[in-house]
Amino acid sequence: MIKRCLAALAALLCCLGTVSALAAEIPAEYRKARGTQNVYLYGDQDYQVEYRYDVEGKFRDQIADYVNNYNQFLSGDDVDVYFYFVNNSRSIDFTKDLSVPNDIYTGLCESLTCVDHAACLNIDSFETYMRLFYQTDHHWNHVGAQQGYEDIVRLLLGEEETPYQPVEEVVFDVLYNGSYSLRTGIHNATQKFAVYRYELPEITLTVNGKKKTVGRQKQYFAGKYSKGEIAAHFDMFYGGDQGELVYDTGMEDKENLLVLSNSYSHSVRDLLAAHFHKTYVVDLREYMTQTGKSMKIREYLAEHQIDKVLILGDVSYFLYGKQLH
Repeated sequence: MIKRCLAALAALLCCLGTVSALAAEIPAEYRKARGTQNVYLYGDQDYQVEYRYDVEGKFRDQIADYVNNYNQFLSGDDVDVYFYFVNNSRSIDFTKDLSVPNDIYTGLCESLTCVDHAACLNIDSFETYMRLFYQTDHHWNHVGAQQGYEDIVRLLLGEEETPYQPVEEVVFDVLYNGSYSLRTGIHNATQKFAVYRYELPEITLTVNGKKKTVGRQKQYFAGKYSKGEIAAHFDMFYGGDQGELVYDTGMEDKENLLVLSNSYSHSVRDLLAAHFHKTYVVDLREYMTQTGKSMKIREYLAEHQIDKVLILGDVSYFLYGKQLH
């Protein structure tokens, strides 16, 4: 099963790697990694990163179509729409001044007229990036996910809402060569896979219409995980891409939340769900295939009595996802 998952992930990443995200010139500080068009080694610790996507040129029309689609289907007074932008290496040139607001984020905020409230993961230096992201994977690590989760709670519920804090940090005895290593074949990780452990209230989970769990957290905490040189620990621990997850806390005095996201929701969805009555996490890339249903967003909002919609993702969310209908 693990080998099949890795093969599928590698095929997807190779496919994405054939789509050049490059601007006209790449600064010399970005050292080209083999086997892919847009992964580089950067900094003294040889972080594997991408270079800022060319949203003004190559991807301008593609992003505009996606933004216009969201404006068409999510505008109105029915629900409040929130946007949290995961500012990662795909939206950053690390050689530039990072103390100013990210221009891709501000551009999306100006274009997404359907959005009522927005916030962004603050990356003000490459040192901050190294603290919040994996060395060999495009996802935020457990520290970055905690920061994002706390930002999102403040965005959705205000400063008076108290985010959950981790009980402990758990560091597994395996180096983490992640998604970028799968693309480049460079297994240069010096950091072990680590997570935070939480104590959350009891929540009922439905996955694509069936009551079950996602991820292998219990197995990891019991010491049962791959010790191989390369393994998709992020996906295996948190559970990977799911078309629809429905969390029910039973707290009927709370609101219902719809999260439209890509894989950046994996490490925060359990945490966010603890603050709401029902939380629906939808990955439009997988929704129809895994649930067997078409996503008609207006009907979905009404059927599930959604109070708030959160758009959660990085710049690639507006390139490789599926549009609303």
